[in-house]
Amino acid sequence: MLKLLLILLISFSPLYAVAPVSATVGRVQCSVVPQSITEIALKAASEEYTEAWLDEYAVDKISFGEAYSEILSASLPLDNPIAGEGKNSAVTLRSLTDGTVLSFIFQNGRIAAISESP
Repeated sequence: MLKLLLILLISFSPLYAVAPVSATVGRVQCSVVPQSITEIALKAASEEYTEAWLDEYAVDKISFGEAYSEILSASLPLDNPIAGEGKNSAVTLRSLTDGTVLSFIFQNGRIAAISESP
């Protein structure tokens, strides 16, 4: 009888989910807020790097392109990315497929800089 009572209590009690934590990106974003820098970063990372990409996401198309074209051409699109929580206008992403890690630094909702981690 006691076993049955314990089983019933456990089965009806709420289970709280905890966001996973990655050693690379920190606490993983499980729920992305629409139009947040995390959503923008995930969208940008899922697209191929082109001139249209620069028009859509970069703060300054010319200087940004000169500074980051090599990194972005080799890295994008990220396959199966996860995002960490945005901090100080930056979001770190990691491809679960190949381990590529990119941090996008934002200014006024556009990407101003990129950092690549090994």
